Amino acid sequence: MNLFVSLSQAITSLVVVYLLALYLRHRGILEEAHSLTLARIVTELCLPAVVFVNLATSTISLKSLQPALVMLGAELSCIALAWGVGTMFRLSRLEKGAVIFCAAFGSSTFLGYAIIMQLYPQSPQAMTEAVLISEVGVGYPIFILGPMLAAYFGSSGVSFRENISASLGFFKSPVFFALLLGLAWQPLGLPGGENAFVKPLLDVCHVLSQALTPLALIAVGLMFKVPNLRQCLGMLVIVVAIKLLLKPLMLSMVADCMGFERLWKDVLVLLGAMPPAVLGVVFLRRYGGDASLASALLLATTVLSCVTILGVFWIAG
Repeated sequence: MNLFVSLSQAITSLVVVYLLALYLRHRGILEEAHSLTLARIVTELCLPAVVFVNLATSTISLKSLQPALVMLGAELSCIALAWGVGTMFRLSRLEKGAVIFCAAFGSSTFLGYAIIMQLYPQSPQAMTEAVLISEVGVGYPIFILGPMLAAYFGSSGVSFRENISASLGFFKSPVFFALLLGLAWQPLGLPGGENAFVKPLLDVCHVLSQALTPLALIAVGLMFKVPNLRQCLGMLVIVVAIKLLLKPLMLSMVADCMGFERLWKDVLVLLGAMPPAVLGVVFLRRYGGDASLASALLLATTVLSCVTILGVFWIAG
């Protein structure tokens, strides 16, 4: 129960920061266009710092990759399930693409890291596991399969070469290099925080890590638009059922079956319960998909997730 209360408090504090972003936009201090700049700061600086510092200062075992592989399986299962449900309800190609992206890929980095950092401020192991789950279980599918799915369900003509190039973009990103460097740091016997030259580097990474939560929430808040729920109510129900309810509960059951320790299970379920990833909207817009529908679904589910995260966490124990 104490952990449930802590989760409620963490979500409340994040909601307050989100509302402050809306207030700043209302006052004209920040504009929607600034969200892109903030998002790039998060992905190019803060996120790589979080990935590197948590992996480089922790001992990684093959066993600790198990939750990440479980998340990877859940992502692929949700893609197949959303595809099947969309076909059953005879959604158009563009509608089906938006539903698949919103039902499968979660915002494990933008919002997931923020909640984990708030919930486990004194537990480096929690953040390390969150990084592994997010980058291996969520990052690989969305960066590799995302452009391919967006091109398939989009309306613009995209060559096979462009599709492959976009899919390989993740392997050129700062996050990927931070992931490789963080995983290799201790196995290579490189010095840690006790070293006078390495300590400033780790300190900078810690500072950037602390900036991730407010910058990410402000960036998302600046993009907020009131969705037209009347036009997408049926598809919203599908996304909520698969992404916000079925996926985290499925992860909870698998975690119990595999005997994961409590911390691993909690982190896995929380990341699985996150609302859809903003990057899915970006891919759909790039390849001619229904980005406006995906954006409406994303915003509606983000609001609903404040309730469903608590509900799922309570059910999962």
